[in-house]
Amino acid sequence: MKRSILLLSIVFVAVPSVGVFANSAPVVSNVTAAQQPGNSKLVDIYYDLADADGDSCTVWVVISDSNGLSWFVPAITCTGAVGAGIAPGSNKHIIWDAGRDVPGKIGNFKARVYADDGKGDPMVLVPAGSYKEDGGSNWIFVASYMIGKYEVTNSQYAAFLNDADPTSQHWVTTMEIGRSGTSGSYSYTPVEGKEQYPVRYTSYPNAVAFCQWKSQRTGLNYHLPDKYHWQKAAAWDSVQQKFWTYGFQNATIDCNWCNYNSCKGGPIQVGYYNGVNPGTNNAVSFYGCYDMSGNVWEWTTESYNNGYGYIFHYNRGGAWGDGAATCAATSRDAPINDSRKENTGFRFVLD
Repeated sequence: MKRSILLLSIVFVAVPSVGVFANSAPVVSNVTAAQQPGNSKLVDIYYDLADADGDSCTVWVVISDSNGLSWFVPAITCTGAVGAGIAPGSNKHIIWDAGRDVPGKIGNFKARVYADDGKGDPMVLVPAGSYKEDGGSNWIFVASYMIGKYEVTNSQYAAFLNDADPTSQHWVTTMEIGRSGTSGSYSYTPVEGKEQYPVRYTSYPNAVAFCQWKSQRTGLNYHLPDKYHWQKAAAWDSVQQKFWTYGFQNATIDCNWCNYNSCKGGPIQVGYYNGVNPGTNNAVSFYGCYDMSGNVWEWTTESYNNGYGYIFHYNRGGAWGDGAATCAATSRDAPINDSRKENTGFRFVLD
């Protein structure tokens, strides 16, 4: 006879807002979790949510079956005060259907509740769950994460340079970011009108250093996406159980959906294809990411060693001058790590 699932009650203070300077970040406190009476597989999770600005938040749950060493247990079937538009308040209630997400699972579990108010660097939530790559036969489970809604901009990158790069280790003259001062005390300013354009001419070490800086400033774990983070955020539709060809929920491509094939003659402001600009469509992925096809290539942690001492990390998404096939979600390029190309940028992930 199967035993019922047992979930330990715990208290956990959730992560703050994902902004670099999270002075008014939401705070989750007084989290408790307990299995409902009897042989129920439903778990009651209660928490308090505070936000100094009174902002509504996106709230999600992660579960551990290893006493907190890892947080990979699916927590997909949740109802109540979870998801987008959750107002601050006390005694918020989530019901997790553990019997559906982990049928037959027996043991002790820990729960975390996270909240984000959408301020700072815009990110979107990709809930835990499995996806299947276009043309593939294997289902790939990915734990919940957040990923940049847009590619990292010149403005965001300049903030990193000003705070962590006084000697220009992560800057080159070709970037659309100006430099002033002397070595050891350089300051950086985006070129006027290019603040919200994607940063370019970034090497893999540059992108990694940016993520490390964000992690140090916030105490959270920011990093570049791996293959599965990137592909799921770009092309998977969990409602239709479909892997789209392109990163805007479409199997076809033209200049109304994507900056490719020299549509614009160069990179454009992130999120340009947002339904506001005349003649363009609301070209977002299922989870709400922009420009995952076209505009600039994006670094990922997926890599290979050519056997001669060179390590290559794959870029994904294609760029403004690339053709349709190159901008597909399954396409990739593999420049050497230290290369700085005019069409290469990145976006980041938060565990």
